[in-house]
Amino acid sequence: MTDLSLFESLLNCNTVEELHTNTTAIIGQMGFEHFLYGVQVNTSLTRPYRFILSCYPEAWRKHYDEEGYAGIDPTVAHCARTTIPIIWKNEVFKGRKEARVRSEAKDSGLVSGASFSVHGGRGEAAMLSLATSRESREAQDDILATMGRAQLLTCYLHEAVQRIVLSQGPLPLKQISLTERERECLLWAAEGKTGWEIANIVSISERTVTFHLQNAAQKMGVVNRQQAISRALSMGLIAPCTIT
Repeated sequence: MTDLSLFESLLNCNTVEELHTNTTAIIGQMGFEHFLYGVQVNTSLTRPYRFILSCYPEAWRKHYDEEGYAGIDPTVAHCARTTIPIIWKNEVFKGRKEARVRSEAKDSGLVSGASFSVHGGRGEAAMLSLATSRESREAQDDILATMGRAQLLTCYLHEAVQRIVLSQGPLPLKQISLTERERECLLWAAEGKTGWEIANIVSISERTVTFHLQNAAQKMGVVNRQQAISRALSMGLIAPCTIT
């Protein structure tokens, strides 16, 4: 079976358990022993939705969460801001706290590895880390040789998670589509304008402004104007300078 066929098999999975089993098998064929996929969906600016699929050692996962290492781990920060992969080199973990994360990860069997990211069109950001217990020049060469395949795996895995997990919960199966007037009203509402002020700016009645804002909120599954603004911004449905 070719690499592409392997990756495409993820799209045929119907459960999280099946996806976990298939991903574990694929990363094993690529020379890795452990993987962790995580995605954050900004359905709320204060309480974003997170989903993790992992075959990392449970003791390390628990320790990592208890210590709040996600806020220290430089690979997490890197993948949040760029789609360029990052190899776990010592110079990446150059601070004292970062070096501690690296050292303790090695003690847990996550010795060599790399992290990959993908950013979806609906505001979600995902990251896949692949790790092995090997620490050698050969292990680093193997990681370099598989970077392209690993990035492709990240994309296919994210697509599978969207269908199995995200479309059933925080993200709708279909892309939300706001009308031009709904986006316009939301943008001015985000600027703090009242319904009356928006009506005067866009030359419609205040009742019509309320109608458009309610329609937008209903499409996004929220109940009020503030939530609609937050959801639209976090999902990339509105953005600065989209009014012409």
